[in-house]
Amino acid sequence: MLTVLKITAARGAMMTASELSAWLGRTLIFDGLDPEDIDRLAAIVRESSLQQGDILFEQGDESDGLYLIVAGLVRVYLTTEDGREVTVSLLEDGEVIGEMSLLDGLPRSAGAAALIETRLIFIPRAPFLELLETNGKLARQIILTLCERLRSANAQFDQAVFHDLRHRLVVLLRQLAMMVGKVDQHVAVVDLDLTQGTLAQMLGASREAVNKQLRALVKEGRIAVEGQRIQVFKGKG
Repeated sequence: MLTVLKITAARGAMMTASELSAWLGRTLIFDGLDPEDIDRLAAIVRESSLQQGDILFEQGDESDGLYLIVAGLVRVYLTTEDGREVTVSLLEDGEVIGEMSLLDGLPRSAGAAALIETRLIFIPRAPFLELLETNGKLARQIILTLCERLRSANAQFDQAVFHDLRHRLVVLLRQLAMMVGKVDQHVAVVDLDLTQGTLAQMLGASREAVNKQLRALVKEGRIAVEGQRIQVFKGKG
């Protein structure tokens, strides 16, 4: 499994061209590229930002480029025929969004939205594909990224098919704690402004069902809820 490189940048200020080049060169997808290629990319990218809950793109939208997360957390989700949303992955600092549609030119296979305030870098499709055709290192990194996506999809399928809602809820809370909370030997802490409705969307369940499971987990001593802060106790999940 690929290890996500934790890359941070100031949330408020836009990066200069040299800072952009340095940042791009530290990401997994562009690691190992020649400085000239990195500078070419830095010259054509643009930065953008999303507030919590903002939509980056919807399932079925035309693909016009690739996104990299500078700082924040993005959920990637599928929308069912009856309008329900099911989260298929959570992406954090340094990760890539939209690589599949970028490569095949087809509409977006999933939607993407910010779970918290998020900064992004956008790379237009045409210059990226031009670089990809001439750079074996970049092609290899794209292949690894796609393999990671497939493994993640398999894990998500396993969770949905073989585990009940309570188990999936605990797994999701621990994942959120690892990404944007904190984890120690005894407890994983999620400190996000997430409603039960948002958690339900991420799990493809109803808000009522998630509320029921949260209350049951509290009663069993497996979690503790204080406002928007949720503690998940290790050894009890």
